[in-house]
Amino acid sequence: MMERVLGPLPEHMIRKSSSSAQKYFRRATRLNWPEGAVSRESIRAVKKLDRLKDLVSRNAGHSKAELADLLYSILRFEPSERLTAQEALEHPFFRNPT
Repeated sequence: MMERVLGPLPEHMIRKSSSSAQKYFRRATRLNWPEGAVSRESIRAVKKLDRLKDLVSRNAGHSKAELADLLYSILRFEPSERLTAQEALEHPFFRNPT
């Protein structure tokens, strides 16, 4: 689901995974999904998901770009690149309410 909404996992993270984890990837860069999915319903539900920026543009009001940037910043795959809670609270999305 995260890959569907946020985009593919970074290749450097995939390369760092153990050799036993490689079975979860296809072509070494994409998750081998829906392998192991619980039901056809769950597969359909995930396939219907849009990218995060599309979800935000349909459902957010005035500050779509700022909200999308905030969400991408706190949901980054790479932990060292994610905003801290303090940084998130200082994000323009919260500083520029309209």
